[in-house]
Amino acid sequence: MPDTYRFLDTQIQDAALNMAIDEAVLLHHLQGQTPPTLRVFRWSQPSISLGRFQQVEREILVELCEQRGVALVRRPTGGRAVYHRDEFTYSFVSSKAYGIPAGIVAAYAYLAQGLIAALAELGVPAELSEGRVSKEPSAACFASSTQADLTSGGFKLIGSAQVWKEDALLQQGSLPLDDRSAEFYELLRFPNEDTRARALEQYREKTTPLHTFAPQATWKDVARAFRSGFSAALRADFQPGELTLSEWKLARQLADEKYSKLTWMAEQVKLVDAPGH
Repeated sequence: MPDTYRFLDTQIQDAALNMAIDEAVLLHHLQGQTPPTLRVFRWSQPSISLGRFQQVEREILVELCEQRGVALVRRPTGGRAVYHRDEFTYSFVSSKAYGIPAGIVAAYAYLAQGLIAALAELGVPAELSEGRVSKEPSAACFASSTQADLTSGGFKLIGSAQVWKEDALLQQGSLPLDDRSAEFYELLRFPNEDTRARALEQYREKTTPLHTFAPQATWKDVARAFRSGFSAALRADFQPGELTLSEWKLARQLADEKYSKLTWMAEQVKLVDAPGH
């Protein structure tokens, strides 16, 4: 009998709460309170999620984001900036006790089986990227390919990032449905407009949205494909579920105290470095 895992569709939430939910699920799983969880979710407004260690002012035009109603949030995972508009976002939480191999690269390869199976459900063949890195400076995640990314026909389709806490991991990823790269690149900081234009051109040469290959696929179609693909690839039964009251409580607390601030990493470092700690 396959293990019973949890499939969550947490619907539309704001940027801070979306990141907080992922951490809340990770912490509860680490404590043995919840099973491995695949979550799919949407955003209440166009948003940019920043990698855990990104320097915001150096890479993002913050004032322009405010003017255009684009929310900014820092992810618990690493990597570069991701634009959340007309895209599909997923997260996955599990641990070594459930067969996740140790090591980031090995874990990426293991979970890639689920992503590849999900895309196959949509009629899109895909494979792990060979890790070609962009030569142009860019804060954008999809401007480069790493061993964590999936490509189809030479185009990058899904970008993912991970964080481990003890024996448990959180992987977050994005699958663009439509091409919003032009408006995204307007929000990124470049030394000049020529560099911005070259970076955007390069992005479009090696990245394409899902609708290039599966033009009729809806967000709900992708959600169903992810549940089915992960179930088949990981030999697990992903049963629809809900966040527990404890997870919701912690998520709201984390959203308010942590993810509503882009400075939470800096504050964390100060706390660690402070005398007496």
